[in-house]
Amino acid sequence: MRPAVTALGLLAALLPGLTFAAAPSIPKTALTRVTSDGCCTGTAWTPDSRALLYLDKPPGAAKAAIYAVPAAGGAAPSVRFSRVAFYSPDLKYAAIPQGNSTVVERLSDGKRWTLNTQGAQLLWGTEGKVSYTVSAQTGNYDRRVSRVYALTLGEAPRLVATLYGGGAVAWLNGDTLLLSGKLVAAARDRQLFTLSVQSGARRTLATALNLRGIQPSPDGKWVAYSVAFDRPERDGMFVQPTAGGPARRLNWFGSYGWRGSGSLLYIPLTLNVPTHTVWRYGLDDNSSRPLLNLGAKVQSGDWQVSPDGRKVAFRRAGDGNMYVAALP
Repeated sequence: MRPAVTALGLLAALLPGLTFAAAPSIPKTALTRVTSDGCCTGTAWTPDSRALLYLDKPPGAAKAAIYAVPAAGGAAPSVRFSRVAFYSPDLKYAAIPQGNSTVVERLSDGKRWTLNTQGAQLLWGTEGKVSYTVSAQTGNYDRRVSRVYALTLGEAPRLVATLYGGGAVAWLNGDTLLLSGKLVAAARDRQLFTLSVQSGARRTLATALNLRGIQPSPDGKWVAYSVAFDRPERDGMFVQPTAGGPARRLNWFGSYGWRGSGSLLYIPLTLNVPTHTVWRYGLDDNSSRPLLNLGAKVQSGDWQVSPDGRKVAFRRAGDGNMYVAALP
């Protein structure tokens, strides 16, 4: 009997040149468990890399809150924010949905601004800059119009781009947005491009049927992404300079996250292994090497590199708890 074709096997066949790396023989790392009882959702690092934040409503609590737990372990979680909201990565602002609007509050002094976001999520930039994409709610997604707005808090929002089946992805710096979408509704392909919100200047980085997993580096100078189910010469994993220049095709497929601006950490898609291994891809020498064996498997790709690049947090498959490991 012929073996069944799995979704992962099909994906591999459609991404020529990619490899499913074998697990390297490196020692397993020591893990620190920081949550219990399968807790929690929405885990994120604090800016100082000393703690993890998550949403929870423990037994006996009157309402849900944002909790913090030390990454070093050894201490019980404590309430960091009693109000559930969307907080900026630097924890200086809170975005509070109110109907079709979003109220942005500066935590240092309580000053507020109300934005007509139509329920869209905010993209946080530096120095009070935000962006959001308002998309049509009906019709074929690939043809839905999406309007991208940008502003500095205290100023009126400006329409900076109109796309179809896409929107803004991230701020690269104080002036430049990274966007993905179609410029014409009937077009086959999407574009990944940069946009100056001041001058309107655009730079196309990639063109493909679908662009997935788009992640800019912390300094905004590089972007990682994948292309699948397109033409063979387009499919694969890539990193590319955002200032212009050719993309580098990578020889692995998996989940990934930036470690500072010089390297990309990834867990390769490896079938039938008991544990996952974190690898490092270096931009300087265009090479990969294994960093550490987690001694466990990551659940559903739920892992994050700390802002200082010294640790990794992940949800362990099996018990659903969050663990922290030091990176070499």
